[in-house]
Order: sequence, then structure tokens, then C-alpha cells
Amino acid sequence: MFLPGLASIPPTDRDESRFMQASKQMIESGDWVHIRFQDEPRNKKPIGIYWLQAAAVKTMGQLLTTAWPYRLPSALAAWLAVLAIYRCGRQLFNPIAGLIAGAVLATSFIVVVEAHIAKTDATLLAATTLSLTMLAELYVTRDKNPSHMIALLFWLGLGVGILIKGPIIVLVAGATIAALCIADRDLRWLRTLHPVTGIPLMLIVVLPWLIAVSGGAQGDFVANSLRQDLLPKLIGSQEGHGALPGTYIVAAILTAWPWSVLAPFVLLAAWRQRAHPAVRFCLAWLIPAWIVFEIVPTKLPHYTMPLYPALALLTAWALTESAAAKDFPAWVGARIGLAYRIVWACVALALAFGIFYASKIYGDGSILGVTGTIIAAVFVSAFVLVNFARTTGITAAVGLTAVGVLFSMSLTSDVLPHLRALAISPRIAAAAGAGSATIPVALAGFHEPSAVFLLGTSTLLTDTAGAVAYIIATPGAFAVIPDDTLETARTALTAAGRDLMQLDLVDGYNYSRGQWQHLAVITAKQP
Repeated sequence: MFLPGLASIPPTDRDESRFMQASKQMIESGDWVHIRFQDEPRNKKPIGIYWLQAAAVKTMGQLLTTAWPYRLPSALAAWLAVLAIYRCGRQLFNPIAGLIAGAVLATSFIVVVEAHIAKTDATLLAATTLSLTMLAELYVTRDKNPSHMIALLFWLGLGVGILIKGPIIVLVAGATIAALCIADRDLRWLRTLHPVTGIPLMLIVVLPWLIAVSGGAQGDFVANSLRQDLLPKLIGSQEGHGALPGTYIVAAILTAWPWSVLAPFVLLAAWRQRAHPAVRFCLAWLIPAWIVFEIVPTKLPHYTMPLYPALALLTAWALTESAAAKDFPAWVGARIGLAYRIVWACVALALAFGIFYASKIYGDGSILGVTGTIIAAVFVSAFVLVNFARTTGITAAVGLTAVGVLFSMSLTSDVLPHLRALAISPRIAAAAGAGSATIPVALAGFHEPSAVFLLGTSTLLTDTAGAVAYIIATPGAFAVIPDDTLETARTALTAAGRDLMQLDLVDGYNYSRGQWQHLAVITAKQP
């Protein structure tokens, strides 16, 4: 699920390319402590993901402007999360539940997407899943003197998670522990966490880098990270990503797709069986942190992903152990159950149409394979829905896994790699490839991070006047300018005794800005 498309999907804007560029600069500069994008300090996320990406690139042979080595940590981390939840399902419930839980997580739409992107979220998912599955074993086996090693793995996962994305993992783990203590009215099981040895282990993971970074030019990293990244998200809608409470519940129909068709019924079954220790733990993992994410004004679809392993476990439990698994719709009433399935079916059709539309409008015309895959997935979806109340839990799991595989493989293998109109930066890099690799390119009107990643750290971000002045002063240099400023550039070059040579015209849709762009690749030559 995670490897197809890893090498063929172009670098995406904007976050992924910012992470990849900062990791590339770490290799280029040899500075493994400070994080920068070109000349600007990147005081947002901790160092962990940059270390992982830089290490992957060096291991794979210094492919500095190739995206897939930077994505390997995300793919491997998502795989690790699947294996961890598989093991946890076996430990908490039964072997088949473990297998289904792994399938649920591996084929959930948001997990597949994040496994293909070189950002923090898949690695945070792995760290959270590792920590919380260890915490689950400690909680469920608290009366059997669980191993000290399990507690140490819990704290180790916390340390890694903090080094990846700051306090998010602490929020999830803390909310889970608090909910269990309140529900049980018992604090004695906390002794199984062995905090006396566990907390120092967590600090050993986190503190060395914090101490190292505090002595350099980014000595105020923690303060800047809180001020520039975390606090704006807590008190307002950062970068226009605000939404009302309840947004994640609605979005889960897609982000947890195709398993979201079961979610309401699974949660109702779990709530009825909340006295079951393993079920209670999964609810404590899922619900309190979800409420916090709903309250926080800034919302992005992947923010709740560290909670999806809990939903995967509950789904696997309901499909294998709940006596009423095949009567899911009856639990909420036949009409409500039917209405929700209709909504889910509409989302499935919208997803299928979206994949087809993107291939047709932004792609290179190769939609035959996409169409066949989508038709197959729609037929499987229809079978699952029509036989919803008559199938066994195992049959439903197999059908939904097939749906997830078909749609996700179609998206990552056949669609995203061929959306040529969206791949502006690779086409600019190919057009400018005729120039000297040692002479930076000037960009005007298109300052996306993916272009900086592909063209080089010293890429000049400017306007048309600055780009023209640069190619006049730098023999052999190329510039990229909006095509509607070509005459202005030609006039300026003529005044300087040069002629404008247009090497290429790149047309594409800049999805970061939501507009079509027409860019000319030019250079200056003697008349």
C-alpha cells in the first residue's frame, strides 16, 4: 500500500517540499543541529524528521533532488504503525482481530496519503502507536506484573514523538491516561509505568538536541516554535485553516474511508461494552484527544490521525468479537443506519469521480487503467453496502480492505504520478536543466518550495525586474518569469544591450494558490 507511487509522485507543495529542502540543506551544510529553509531559520517542528530524512538520503546514495528517499521514513513509519497495531490487536483481543486492525490502518485513506509524503505525520503515527499500544498492554495486564521493558518502550516512544512533532504525543497519551484514571477511579495502575526510570529515558532522547540548539543562532528555537507554530493554532485559525467543532467527525467519512462506513456502529458497540478493559482503553485513546482536536480552532485533516489506531482496534474487535456485529444498522435504527450508508456511498462516488476528474483535467490522458480500477472499486463498495446486514464480520473486513486497496492503489500508482498540469516545478527544472548546475536560477511569480528543492538551495526568489537584472549580470543564468511580463523583460534586456531568448513555456495549475500559471523560462544572450 505504501510503496507504489513513492518514487513517481512529484514533490508536493508546500509542507513536504519545505521538509525535504531543510533536510537537504542539513546534508549540504553538515549542520545537523539547526534547521533552515534557504537562509531562513525553520523554527516550527523539532529535529527528528529532518534527521530521519537526511539519514535516508545519505543511505540511498545522496540523491539530493530525488523525492523518494526523503519519503522512505514516512513509508517505513506507517508500516511500523501497522505492525504495532497488528500486535496490539492480537494481545488485546485475538489473532484475527490483530490482522483486521492492521488492514484497517493500512488501507485508511489518510494513512495511505501520509505514508507517501515526506512530513512528520506518518512518523508521529508510528511513535504514538508504539507508545499507546505499550500503554494498552500495561493497562490490560496491570494485575499480572507486566514487564518493565514494556513501560520503557512507552517512554521511548514518547521521546521519539516529542522529537518528531513536539507535545502532540504527550497530549494524546496524557488524555488517555487521565480518562482511564477518571473512569476507573483508580491511580494504582500508574505504578506499572515506572516513571522513575521512564521519564529520564524520555529526556535522554529529547534533551541533547534541545541543549545543542540552545547554544547557536537558533537558541530561541523552543520559544519561536511555541510563538510561531503552536500558540497560533491553539488561539486562532493559523494560515486560514480554521473550522468549527465537529469538522473532524464529518471529515472522518473520507479520512477513515472506507472503514468509516462502520464507525458509528462500532463506536456504539464499544460504548455498550466499555466495561471491557481493552475496549475501555481504546475509547480513552480515541475520545478525549478527539474532543481536544475539535476544540482547537486550527484544523487539518491529518491532525487526528494518531487516534486512528484506536478506531482500527475497535473496528477489528467489533467485527470479530461483538455478538451483534452483523446487526450494526439495527443498533441506531434502520432509517438512521440506511441514511448514513447513503452518505457513505455518496462520498465513495465523489471520491471515484474526483479521481477520474483529476486524471481527465490535470493528467496526461492515460485514464483507461484508472477507469477500470474505479469501476471495480465501486462494484465492491456496492456489494458491501447491499449485503451490509447479512455479511459476517470477516466478509465485511475482506470487502472493505479490497475497496481501500483498489482506490488507494489507483490514486498513488495511476493518478498522482500523471497529473502533469500540477507538476509545474519538475517541468521548470527540466527546462532549466540546459543551464549550468553551478549557476542558480531566478524565479519570479512562482516561489513554491518544490521549485527550490529541485533547482537548488541558492535559487533566487525575486520579481521580474530582479530576474532580468540577475540574468544580465550573470552570463549563462536562466530565469523563470510570468509570460505576461515577457515584453517588459524584453524591453529591459534590449536597453542593456541583450536579447531575450525564451527556452520554454510552462503551463500548469498551482494548487497551492488555486490558479493557473503560465511561466516562461528565459535567458539573456548577446544580440
